[in-house]
Amino acid sequence: MKSILIIADGLGGRPTDQAGKTCLEAARKPNLDGLAAQGAVGLVDPIGPGIRPGSDTAHLSLLGYNPRELYTGRGVFECLGIGLDVQPGDICFRANFATVKESAGALLLVDRRAGRIESGQRELEAALDGMKLKTPGVDVAFRASTEHRGALLLRGSELSPYVGETDPHETGAEIRSAEPMAEGRAARRTADAVNELTRRSYELLKDLPLNVARAKAHKLPANILLVRGAADCPHIPSIPSIYGVRGAVIAGGALYRGVALACGLESIEVEGATGGLDTNLRAKAAAALKALETYDLVFVHIKGTDNAAHDHQAAAKTAFIERIDAEFFGTLLGGIDWNTTHVAFTGDHTTAIDYGDHTADPVPVLFAGPKVRRDDVTTFDERAAARGGLLRFSGQVLPTLMSYADRSPKYGS
Repeated sequence: MKSILIIADGLGGRPTDQAGKTCLEAARKPNLDGLAAQGAVGLVDPIGPGIRPGSDTAHLSLLGYNPRELYTGRGVFECLGIGLDVQPGDICFRANFATVKESAGALLLVDRRAGRIESGQRELEAALDGMKLKTPGVDVAFRASTEHRGALLLRGSELSPYVGETDPHETGAEIRSAEPMAEGRAARRTADAVNELTRRSYELLKDLPLNVARAKAHKLPANILLVRGAADCPHIPSIPSIYGVRGAVIAGGALYRGVALACGLESIEVEGATGGLDTNLRAKAAAALKALETYDLVFVHIKGTDNAAHDHQAAAKTAFIERIDAEFFGTLLGGIDWNTTHVAFTGDHTTAIDYGDHTADPVPVLFAGPKVRRDDVTTFDERAAARGGLLRFSGQVLPTLMSYADRSPKYGS
């Protein structure tokens, strides 16, 4: 039996200005509605009822893990996903290019994402990677990811993940100083290194030719690096060791690729998989079908739904859902052998248009395949899923998918 898990980031929603419908309800999606009619649907709380999930913790939970036991922070997944060599003792951060202005010696936040910078990331990366710090014995590795995102790794003796972030999360606020979150020399030393790195990033980036050109074009310069999500490397039992499968991940975003790599899956690169609204959905579906020839499990992550919702764009989220249906599922369903394949589709959380961020609302989920007991639901959206035969459950989407494939280990005798 083969299995495909598809997670559309921020898929769930609340009523919008589209006649009071969620984006899923407003979207035309014949392929997903057909899958719902073919299988079983329900609602999933990514972590648990009333718990507002992060993308990292939600993915761990949906993949069958308890994030309360295993989660050390987002940074390590960002570093793994972007291709950095993470070793024991390394401290990893998620990072983003931002725009600041100087005022009376302080750096004030103008935009947390530098206008979602669309190009020039390699030039920014080259300016920061390997920067020299006065903090003795601390090496710096940095990689740029999609748009404003990146990952930072600090390597050296006496470093600690117990350090605060530098992102103030509020336009006009002063850039934060990282503070030690634990007693002892290691946390203090790490905070000092982060603060030096933050100021040094501004000095290196503010006069970079790329940013001079962006300013002349009336675009926001990417003139500082902000860090958060400090983490060291967790020990996560691998999906292959639990279920006896060989698995692969297809994801444009470093975080999701990193979570999957930490869980023992192998990464497949797909040209045009950007992690944005412009991602090549047909290419991702074709790559998933090709991967099924050699892998037992393929996990596909799709990001654009979340991007549109964070930007409060209901029409854009609805249009992207329609693209998922027509381009991704239109390609995928044409090549699936339904005698041997099970499909699961859900989101990692709800991203509400009006709120512009994650909420604790449950997300619709569907399973289809030869061993799935069909229910009576024939459409795929939040309200229809509440009537589904799977009812409402928490996390555990991958274990459920593996159970349909008869690959789940037995609990007890």
